[in-house]
Amino acid sequence: MELRLLTGETERKIFSDRVAQIRARHGNGFKERPRSRLAEIHLSFGNLYALFENDGDPAERMIAGLMIHDLEMFPQTCPRPDLSHLPPRSVLEVGELWSRSMGAGTLARAGAAIMAGLLDARALLAYLGAKPFDGTAFYRGIGFVNVGEPVEYPYLETLNGEPIWAQPMILEGEGLARLTRAFKRLIIETRDDNRVVRFKNFMREKSAGVVHVTARNGFFVPAPAVVENRVEVESAAQL
Repeated sequence: MELRLLTGETERKIFSDRVAQIRARHGNGFKERPRSRLAEIHLSFGNLYALFENDGDPAERMIAGLMIHDLEMFPQTCPRPDLSHLPPRSVLEVGELWSRSMGAGTLARAGAAIMAGLLDARALLAYLGAKPFDGTAFYRGIGFVNVGEPVEYPYLETLNGEPIWAQPMILEGEGLARLTRAFKRLIIETRDDNRVVRFKNFMREKSAGVVHVTARNGFFVPAPAVVENRVEVESAAQL
């Protein structure tokens, strides 16, 4: 797999179009508020990473993607939580995740974990739907923890125009270290100052002794074939 930072205007436009297409096709229950420009800011100024099956695939063949920005680039989406105790550049907010094929979203999340390690992140921040729909289970399963109570999300609303409440969640400390260590083993090579990262597709069955897949809390993570040495992502309750 290849995770590539998009820099050209054309490939960033393809990424933005894919976000709109996937949301329209799958009807995910929310829309941006009419006067909001948050998505435009994210897609214009955030670091857009696209996932490709093969090294050097053209931009049209991206199968998944996500946006990452640190808090030095621009502020976090919601004023809470207070992360002023951390250097702004060390906090990565992740959003705008999309995928076009089965398993591609999980591989894109793996790419985010890889980048967190390469960028020496001290915290990963995400805002997950809490009401009227709950999107927190996956992130809680890989070690993210709630930070405070849900906040009214200022930029999105339901398709009926009702408010959406988001749960701020964060992964830091040993939980983040375990996650980045697990996925670091997948890296095949990095190029162009980490703008291109090639890594093993752990969603496919591998031969013995290479890379196997283990599951914990519903999240697939890479693990060595030797069971006694395998690394798993623990839940928040076990940190």
